[in-house]
Amino acid sequence: MLAFAVRRSGQMLLSLWAAVTLVFVAVTQLPGDPVRALFGFRPPPPELYAQIRSAYHLDEPVLVQYGLYLQDLLTGDWGRGLPVDPWGNAEAGPAVLDVVAAAAPVSLALLAGAVALQVVVGVVAGALAAGSRRRGAGVYVLAMVLVGTPVVVAAYLLRAVFVTGLGWAPFSGMLGQPEAYVLPVVALAALSTGYVALITRAELGDTLRAPFVQAARGRGLPRWRVVGVHALRPALTSVVTFVAANLGQLVVGLVVVEGVFGMPGVGNAITGAIEGRDRAMLVGLTMVVVAAVIVANAVADVVAAAVDPRVRLRVVR
Repeated sequence: MLAFAVRRSGQMLLSLWAAVTLVFVAVTQLPGDPVRALFGFRPPPPELYAQIRSAYHLDEPVLVQYGLYLQDLLTGDWGRGLPVDPWGNAEAGPAVLDVVAAAAPVSLALLAGAVALQVVVGVVAGALAAGSRRRGAGVYVLAMVLVGTPVVVAAYLLRAVFVTGLGWAPFSGMLGQPEAYVLPVVALAALSTGYVALITRAELGDTLRAPFVQAARGRGLPRWRVVGVHALRPALTSVVTFVAANLGQLVVGLVVVEGVFGMPGVGNAITGAIEGRDRAMLVGLTMVVVAAVIVANAVADVVAAAVDPRVRLRVVR
């Protein structure tokens, strides 16, 4: 198990480096001049324009910019955003790390809530569906409805019904209101919960017909123990794999959900960086998201290997 974790950690580090490179190149090669865009329709003063480009190394070749970015990244300097008011101060951009530190707790809370909701509700619903044909039909229909509902539709529907219509939930995005997280979490997790329920239903249904489960039943073990201990554990491997692979989609949905419900998280910050053509800020925020997905996938692989030893055997072979 330790060897598997070490090997997976090495793959994670290589993936992080490749992601840093791809994101940096993709963002820095976007068309247009971000410094020129700061001044709108007014032509910038040449000296101020050159000063800003020099401060952000935009006058250097791409390889030099990449090397400087890696150097700063390794020393804990994530760079600074473009000046908020270029006419008044060419060095007034906010620190990327400060923006991430302020926005990350909101996004992490939403993601953690969505993952927990989809796992708990999806696994329980799938397990109930696998154990009963009547319940299985109802769970299947509900899961298919959730799977066919895009995140943006779920977000606007929940806001229209529970915020605008009934007034049961706040619409402020304030950090001091825990109830403000409920609807965004539900909207973010709805689609994935349907997938988890379907996967659990299918995997658990196959596992319940396996010889080792039939042997456990033959020993007279209670049904809850047969399903919850002997059958559910190997069936959860596919669920863990899906949850890890689906984190990227959750992050994309996070941008939509934070915008609909006014949550001040990383998704909103990314949207603002795109609108402001702030390349330094966009690279830093995107890297946080990509790194989080890569690390989460690595952790999920280790968890899956701990749950089902066959995962480790497949990797070794």
